[in-house]
Amino acid sequence: MSRAPAPPGPGPATPPAAGRDLLVVGMYMLLVLVLAVSGVANSGVLLQGGAWPREVSVALMLAACLSLLWRRRRPVVTLAVAGPLSLVEILAGGQLSAYFLLFEALFVPVMHGSRHLARVTTWLASAVGVLAVLAGLLVRAPGEVVFLILLVAALLISTPLLWGWEVRHHREARRVAEHLAGLEHELAATRAAGAVEAERRSIAHDLHDVIAGHLSAVSLHTSLASSLEDPAARDGSLRTARESAHAALRDLRSMIGVLSTEEEGSLPSATLDWSSLASRLRGRDPEAQVSIDPALSDAAEVEPAVAAALLRIGAEAVTNAVRHGRAPLSMEARVEPAGVRFSLRNRRASPSTTGTGMGRGAIAHRAAAVGGSASSTPTPTDGAGADTWQVLARLPLRVDGDVIRPDPDRVAEEPRP
Repeated sequence: MSRAPAPPGPGPATPPAAGRDLLVVGMYMLLVLVLAVSGVANSGVLLQGGAWPREVSVALMLAACLSLLWRRRRPVVTLAVAGPLSLVEILAGGQLSAYFLLFEALFVPVMHGSRHLARVTTWLASAVGVLAVLAGLLVRAPGEVVFLILLVAALLISTPLLWGWEVRHHREARRVAEHLAGLEHELAATRAAGAVEAERRSIAHDLHDVIAGHLSAVSLHTSLASSLEDPAARDGSLRTARESAHAALRDLRSMIGVLSTEEEGSLPSATLDWSSLASRLRGRDPEAQVSIDPALSDAAEVEPAVAAALLRIGAEAVTNAVRHGRAPLSMEARVEPAGVRFSLRNRRASPSTTGTGMGRGAIAHRAAAVGGSASSTPTPTDGAGADTWQVLARLPLRVDGDVIRPDPDRVAEEPRP
């Protein structure tokens, strides 16, 4: 199973410097040189005419451009170098390229830095803007100068910050969406695998219910025939074994036909009814006590889904009794006001006899599938060590619409008998 992508971390990844960063640095350097050579300049905000020559301003701006090499790896370098240099040039120099580099110095930490660095940059830039306006008011600068400071602070500080946060939010939203899509893909794959596993277990249970009983009868009567001296009794046992083998073959072909077509269908039930179960039980114990309530076949009394589940539980219980039990055997299925009750009791053939445990798990699974319960437990009867094995199932008369079908992976198989 493929692993889901890791959830987005607290900050964006910091890829190494690439050709894009070198290209950005080259473009900004070219801009600085073109503006300087063209003579397009402006007076400093605080000092008219500039506080130093144009060559010094160009050197400062080129140094600020070089800090952009770390714009994605170490955004704090761009903030710490390009930010102060651009701000000083705006206040006391005159190069217009300082405005572009200040924009980049505020945008880069918000866009490529950690969330903590983005917040620090936002608060620091906002504080510098407020202090610049307050400084203009305190020195009693002319109104047009204070307005210019306010305009520069509003445009050069708020614009890169707002743009950077907007791009950052879009990028994080995309990252979260990709993560959720990966989780949804993994969930869909898990559900598909669970559905396949549930279908596999359902087919295994149905094969066990329909075929195992016939094959148990074949094994029982062939073994019995080899020990009988009466020709008529031996022929009767062999006839019963042959009929059981034919029934198993017929049911197997029917099930293969259902599984090999895409049309909706149900598993064969012609040879799976209460009378055939009673015959199997009496084949093991001619004195077996069998009591089947006719109301079980009345759809007005018992919902067909419940009746089918009870029949499958009975088939599994009879198969286990014939294979692992001995006389006396008794089976009872009746309709009660509170639901349907099924009980099968048999003496254990040998304490050392073991099974796969699949049958007991199938009984519990089929009972839980319709909102009922079932148990398969030994019951001590005397002090000699012999005991009785009892299968007890209680099912509702109707399947509640809110009943949740159990996941076969979560229906634990009971210990082997």
